[in-house]
Amino acid sequence: MNILLISCNKLSWMQETKGTIPVPLIYLAAVLRGAGHTPTVLDLSIAPGDVDKSPDEISLALIENYIQKHTPALIGFNCFVSQHLPFIMQAAYHIRKTAPDIHITVGGAHPTLFAEDILNNCPDIDSIILGEGEEQIVALATAIEKRNISEIEKIQAISYRINGKAISNPRRNYITDLDILPEAAWDLIKLEDYYSDHTGWHNPKNFNIQLSIPILTSRSCPFKCNFCACYRTMGRTFRMRSPVKVVDEIEHLHKEYGMNYFGFIDDNVNLNKDHVLEICNQITNRKLNIQFEPTCGLYLGRVDEDIAYALAKAGCVFARLPIEHGNDYMRNTVIGKNLPREQIFRAKKLLKNNGMRVSTMCIMGFPEDTPESLQDTYDLLIELNSDLNYVFNLIPFPGTKVFDQAKEEGLLLSNFSEDQVWKGDIDLDPVQKVQQYYLKPRNMSFEQLDYFRNKFNDIRVMNLDHA
Repeated sequence: MNILLISCNKLSWMQETKGTIPVPLIYLAAVLRGAGHTPTVLDLSIAPGDVDKSPDEISLALIENYIQKHTPALIGFNCFVSQHLPFIMQAAYHIRKTAPDIHITVGGAHPTLFAEDILNNCPDIDSIILGEGEEQIVALATAIEKRNISEIEKIQAISYRINGKAISNPRRNYITDLDILPEAAWDLIKLEDYYSDHTGWHNPKNFNIQLSIPILTSRSCPFKCNFCACYRTMGRTFRMRSPVKVVDEIEHLHKEYGMNYFGFIDDNVNLNKDHVLEICNQITNRKLNIQFEPTCGLYLGRVDEDIAYALAKAGCVFARLPIEHGNDYMRNTVIGKNLPREQIFRAKKLLKNNGMRVSTMCIMGFPEDTPESLQDTYDLLIELNSDLNYVFNLIPFPGTKVFDQAKEEGLLLSNFSEDQVWKGDIDLDPVQKVQQYYLKPRNMSFEQLDYFRNKFNDIRVMNLDHA
């Protein structure tokens, strides 16, 4: 059965970048292919531009062209960020007019959080896969191929309609053995479509870096930071791929595709010390001449001499430090980070001593923030003296503790209307090229927020010749 998996167009804050490799879709494509189906990945973010047409018009034409040529029975959209939903609704409407028998499903963090709102308001979308979706997409495809749609009612972690009303089946379990999953279907995309200029990157080996390849070594996060909703899609049980499987994939991409830079996209790549050490050992023992970084940051509470040395020896050249806040009470009690100040400094020193550049990651604008607490963040960053400092404005994503708190206390601003969040048309900018606030701390004015916003901007680059 032909299946089309679609990654949406770039949003305004993505326009200066190349497309992002649609990792979820090439994982789904791999399991679908293993089940005997013929999946295609259509990444609209790398579609060529046209001065006479809008990006949405180009995207809709590409989808229509594929449908006419290949007549898929199932189309799946990845709603990578909330703002993709309006286009997905528009595309579903157009598909339904010309090909009413195609089953349209959607997955991703946003539709997982708002599945029933979306289905009750978007009649052209047939189902929503909730969170981790390999098992669900295969079961859904099987039901469609057998023309036995009633089988959908037996699938866990999926939302659908019965008599026009949205129903959500609860999740029974997550995939515990990640090694049963096939390697992502890298052959279904062209890596050169994602090449871009990386001349400003830290590059001790002087590679010609065309691309950072995303690699997943584990899933989920057991922690409960108040700003994070990742557990809603991946659960809280930490699950790991075997180091051999991880490095097999890296070696394949290195030798067959010439890739030399990788980004581990786990929430906590070094949560299990033995696991990360064995990954590093596998890279070193196979003599893979690569460089890499933990894209989402290291778990600082677990960084020690062994891990810092092993990472560096295997090729790690850049490390992000997710400190979150410089005030101990805010970081540990409010946010729930449980990260002692002294460990922050120890981890940074170990990583720097092993030749890595380091970047801090903090957040400002929690309901409990005050000028004094933000000054603590500023002071810690100055004392830490890392190469780069990123302090992001808090985005109270739905599904997080801080969102529920801000809603209950009436702190959400008018640009973050609770009853409109499901629509995905709120201008959330994770990169934050345009600074904006989504809630107001209890005891701070906007003038005070702006003051610290500017202070943090001024120290973003501290020890680099270029940003």
